[in-house]
Amino acid sequence: MKLYRYRTIKSALLELEDGAFYFAEPAELNDPLEGYLKIYWQGDAPAWQGLLKNFVCSLFYNLQTYLLTARHFQGVSRENFFGDLQSKNILFDSHRFEDSPLSQIFRELGEQFLTQDKVREVVEFYGDDKIKCYGREMEFILRTVIDAAFIICVGKLKSLGLIRADFDGNFFDVEYEISFAELKNISDDARKQRIDELENLNCDMMESGLLGLKLNRRPSDTRYLFKQHMLWLRFIFPRTYVEQLKEIMYPNGYVVCFSDTPTNSAMWGNYADNHRGVCFIYETENLGGREFINFAAKSLEVKPVKYCKQVIERNFFDTLRHLSFLRAEDWLTGLGGRKSKKLTAPESSAGYDDDYQEKFYRKMTDWHHEREYRIFLADRFYRYADKFARHWKYDSKTLTGLVFGIRTTLDDKLELLRKLARLGKSVGNFDFFQAEYDDETQIISIREKLLLTKIT
Repeated sequence: MKLYRYRTIKSALLELEDGAFYFAEPAELNDPLEGYLKIYWQGDAPAWQGLLKNFVCSLFYNLQTYLLTARHFQGVSRENFFGDLQSKNILFDSHRFEDSPLSQIFRELGEQFLTQDKVREVVEFYGDDKIKCYGREMEFILRTVIDAAFIICVGKLKSLGLIRADFDGNFFDVEYEISFAELKNISDDARKQRIDELENLNCDMMESGLLGLKLNRRPSDTRYLFKQHMLWLRFIFPRTYVEQLKEIMYPNGYVVCFSDTPTNSAMWGNYADNHRGVCFIYETENLGGREFINFAAKSLEVKPVKYCKQVIERNFFDTLRHLSFLRAEDWLTGLGGRKSKKLTAPESSAGYDDDYQEKFYRKMTDWHHEREYRIFLADRFYRYADKFARHWKYDSKTLTGLVFGIRTTLDDKLELLRKLARLGKSVGNFDFFQAEYDDETQIISIREKLLLTKIT
């Protein structure tokens, strides 16, 4: 089958020069919902306790790392480093510290945290394996317990001499004006609405407080700056922690995008410099009823994107057993060593793998006009994090032609023809088309273009 790839002149020339496709990560594509999964948390008490243990230990590890680094750099890089922590704040595997004092600290922190009243309320409310809790509600849960987590962590850091003994940690203690007893007596929809209202109010108030601190900052007062940083972490940590919980559920994946039509005006406008670019034509190879593009190392299948309103849902706790970089037992073990049923619940790895691939082939119905096809590059072992590793040379026979845009200039056409000639593509064995707008039908069509010029 023929596939079309809309390009600006600049990107077209680079792609011809490299003879390669660049596999993009979802964040580089133009839809912010690319690769989106609807993640929820639904589990028994040990599963929730295991997660909350990780939360407090991750918070402690971040605070300790910040304090040690700030001391090492004598405060010069405090703020930059502290901001960087929001992308690294989950402690995936605490067992890597088994031969260090941190191991015992993590055990003590986890046990102490799980005995706090607010934490026990959370586990009691959500730990019956019946309530589906989505990202927004998960942030709310962590905000209800983060003050208790901070007070415990600050106390431990004081005992280690990393925080001054006279530091007042009670300024974290801001109670939510809601009880889980209240939430038990209302419907799921009413609960979510109540939590949304509370989250919005709380986040706005905290953000206003942080803005006030920054507007009235005293750079020379190190204790003032430390308090400011702690308040910032109290505000941002629950949100970044939840976002990273979602990210760890699947390894990275990368895609190359095509369309099955060269006559979409919106595509020409969005991806080909407002019709000034070109549209490359690639020919796939059919093997057993499936379409492939050949690369130097292997062939990769080309599959159509599905456009649907329904997104893939997945339970975080069901996924943990499939993640090789952490010990699921640690995350699914609660107070007193009690194990979650999620450790033995039947679920095949096939379902996990299917969802992993499927999420890269789904888009919202708003994008159906693109009629998109994709090549997917899985990265289960994190070999392609470097962008250079994601430039793959394709079989030169795959590129069979191009379509000039309505506004492609004569000079740009000439430059493209010269580039093709240097790559061994002659006018005689390459297909050229011209995109044109028909006033009568008011649609774009393409016609074969006759090129008699010999390019040298």
